[in-house]
Amino acid sequence: MSRPLEGVRVLDFTIFQQGPQATLVLADMGADVIKIEPLMFGDLGRVLAMHGPDRLSAYHLAHSRGKRSVTINLKTDEGREIVRRMVPGADVMVHNFRPGAMEKLGLGYDDVRPLNERLIYAHASGWGARGPKANHPAFDIAAQARGGLMSMTGEADGGPLPAGVAIADYGGAMNLAIAILAALYARETTGAGQKVETSLFGSQIAAQAWELQYFILSGRKKRSGRGHAYLPTIWRTFRTADGWAVVGGVGDDRWPAFCTALSIVELQHDARFANAGARNANLDALYEIIDDKFTTKTTAEWIALLESHDMICAPVADYADLIVDPQALANEYLVTVDHPSNGPTQVVGIPWRFSEMPLHVAAGAPELGQHTEEVLLSLGYSWEEIGALRERGAV
Repeated sequence: MSRPLEGVRVLDFTIFQQGPQATLVLADMGADVIKIEPLMFGDLGRVLAMHGPDRLSAYHLAHSRGKRSVTINLKTDEGREIVRRMVPGADVMVHNFRPGAMEKLGLGYDDVRPLNERLIYAHASGWGARGPKANHPAFDIAAQARGGLMSMTGEADGGPLPAGVAIADYGGAMNLAIAILAALYARETTGAGQKVETSLFGSQIAAQAWELQYFILSGRKKRSGRGHAYLPTIWRTFRTADGWAVVGGVGDDRWPAFCTALSIVELQHDARFANAGARNANLDALYEIIDDKFTTKTTAEWIALLESHDMICAPVADYADLIVDPQALANEYLVTVDHPSNGPTQVVGIPWRFSEMPLHVAAGAPELGQHTEEVLLSLGYSWEEIGALRERGAV
């Protein structure tokens, strides 16, 4: 049975995370993603988070599963000619270099469009393709900082904090993938390709749409602390006897059951907390009371009790908890695959489902240049020509 993007070919020039995670989405959906990498070292993501005797890179495995790797020296005329020969057979071409980098190589959108007018040319930058910072480099933490996310994270009396994971990279990757999918869909109607762009910075701003809109309208801003700055309800992490739990969304409909679960029924009709408006005005006082309550039971005990009263709650899981979470395993958000060199290996699965097109989690990421000869042969190069290209350092 075919997969959603079966037959779509992607030329992937991306590096590190924002770009590679976007093209991973396409690969997981069935696209033939050809990862074009520099000679010798390839995408430097290959040497991040290495582990074990085989120096397996968690970073590379997470972002390059199911792709094919071709090594090309884009600084050579022959290397660039190989790319130009690949373009007519491609549907998508993706890079996340600084604006102008591909243009200097003669591989910008205007350069390659005449070779394939149906090509979707996707560019993910750090700061956006225009403006005074367009040509400056960027990584995830810089986008979190300039994008405002860090100013909202942390306690009111502490310094700004980045998220504990590369959330700007992930947001940028998903926006890039969405833009590519939309352009492919539009091509079905127009018959023409186009250039699509996104950035780490723009994705961080978009991720905070309603919080930023609230500030624009009100001029008020408050750091999130242990919950969320702008939600007028119980929405918070609570320390338990052995860890942490969260509760969110205790409106008037759930307030009586919440009081029962915490054995604070005397507060149900307390004027300070009797309705949503009163609780919002007195949240700090309410938190002082219930913070102490939560320390009297373990996280598991609280979750069982709160769930029995239909509360919206969850344990604060660490990674050791998450990788054995029956909910994550049942939905195949984490799966075990037979890695070609590492054997049975748990990997992050696919967060989508298609009823008529089952998806497949690829077991491994390609070795550097593993598919170079295969791809060059498909382009019409002979073995002799490939050998000559190798001798001249083009591949």
